[in-house]
Amino acid sequence: MVHMRSFYWLVCLMLLLGSVGLDKPVAAQIPTAQGGLSVESATLRADAVRMKFDPLSQRMLLLSMTGNITSFDALGGNQRVSSFYQASDHGTPSPVLGMDIASDGTIYLVGNDAASTPGHNIGVVRRGVPDGNGSHVWETVFITEPYPRSGTAFDHNMNAIVLSPDEQMLYVNSGSRTDHGEVQNGNGQFPDAREVPLTSMIIRVPADSKNLSLPNNAEQLSAAGYAFADGVRNSFSLAFDANGHLYGTENSGDRDDHEELNLLQEGAHYGFPWRMGLTDTPMQFAGYDAASDLLLNPNALAVQGGHFYTDPSYPAVPSSIQFTDPILNLGPDANLYRDPLDGIIKDASLTGEPIASFTSHRSPLGLVFDTDESLADPYKGDAFVLSWTGPESGLLGSFEGEGEDLLHLTFESGGSGNAMTVQKLVTGFQNPIDAELLQGHLYVLEFGSGSRVWKVSFPGNVGSDVTIPAQALRLDIFPNPLARHINLTIHSPISARYTVELLDVTGRSVARLFEGFLTQGDHHLSRFLERTPAGVYLLSVQSESGERLVKKIVATRSR
Repeated sequence: MVHMRSFYWLVCLMLLLGSVGLDKPVAAQIPTAQGGLSVESATLRADAVRMKFDPLSQRMLLLSMTGNITSFDALGGNQRVSSFYQASDHGTPSPVLGMDIASDGTIYLVGNDAASTPGHNIGVVRRGVPDGNGSHVWETVFITEPYPRSGTAFDHNMNAIVLSPDEQMLYVNSGSRTDHGEVQNGNGQFPDAREVPLTSMIIRVPADSKNLSLPNNAEQLSAAGYAFADGVRNSFSLAFDANGHLYGTENSGDRDDHEELNLLQEGAHYGFPWRMGLTDTPMQFAGYDAASDLLLNPNALAVQGGHFYTDPSYPAVPSSIQFTDPILNLGPDANLYRDPLDGIIKDASLTGEPIASFTSHRSPLGLVFDTDESLADPYKGDAFVLSWTGPESGLLGSFEGEGEDLLHLTFESGGSGNAMTVQKLVTGFQNPIDAELLQGHLYVLEFGSGSRVWKVSFPGNVGSDVTIPAQALRLDIFPNPLARHINLTIHSPISARYTVELLDVTGRSVARLFEGFLTQGDHHLSRFLERTPAGVYLLSVQSESGERLVKKIVATRSR
């Protein structure tokens, strides 16, 4: 098992084993939290690949790859998991890899039929509409035309699904059938086949669609409006932010390229198979020599299978395509990389190397946004993502200290920035695969034998934006994010003595920036922060009478 690199390979492994053996809960060590967070067990067992809160039943639903749906009472704190639906009840073919739930309790499932047409996959989305009697009436949203499978671990199938904020549209990820655009002929069934129109794309259909048929034809998919975005290898997690922007996490290939977080936009192309992260796939260039490629790991399935080679027939990038880059990681965490010039693993926070978006082979999953701002600062309105792969991986293992954790993402300019800071919050999960934010708590679903759901609680009394009336004490910060210096404007409603401090996310003082008397009115301060590590901080302004204002700031690395 040391050669598992990401979710798709464990799927293959689990299908071979046939059972995940969860009859006896396995004792698990509580993950380690930072920044004032706490972690506790929410369930003792969880044989599931997706987790979503059902507003109708008021229960948390867990979806297994076989299609069985179980549930537990997250709001009531009851750890008992009980049956909700059997796979035969809804008729979605397995592996069932995606689930979302509308505000009225309508359930959407994504399945894959690899059995009815030899060598092919058929993507299926099913919808369960509440019948008013505690059950659902199931119907098909869409079914695809059969399209070629590769017959390898690189068949990523159709998986993630998410409703638009107004619940009018459905977005579905259809993963790639290759690792990096190499020929995968399906044991000779599909000569010279690489990616096909229905793979490595984001599909969009009206949520009220019924019995749609999606063709394996790029022009027809585009003309019908079903082709939303292209060039995504496997966006296994999709989520909208509070501003209605759609984001997707991306599992890159077996080469040591960056994993991605993409702002997904209609008509955009995100590079696959010609680019992963910010790196061009080298097999597209004449004279490529796999033996001298320092980003290839002998533990990789694609390397062991001989899928990196000189390939004069590798297709050129069409002239009509312009790539959209992933979100840049400004650090301080999840930004290790292997230098292609010397093969040495380095920290981008120290070298300044642009990373888009995460350390290789992390397999970022479980993306969530605090869309209703239920969390206190410094987490309010931000994003969170899990890293599925752990140190037992033959690929991620060399990137020491990476994986099986929870990351806090703070975007540079609201929800649509092209850069973010990344901070590690919780470590020690066992292949975390999905997350759900509910009433100020983040529930984390693990995958595999002995897995469970963990409940992560956030501090509610650290960094509240305003603890006295906003019209009294005011604080403006520029720039934010900052690199080397910070400019402050403090509006003092009265003449008083003030203390200005830089705090970490636990409320501990990092630096005292000012202590002294300020008269009534506006005061401008400028300070250099050259030695402050990259990360998320709190800036506290407090008067001698106890009036206090705290705001979140982001420090990036100096150039």
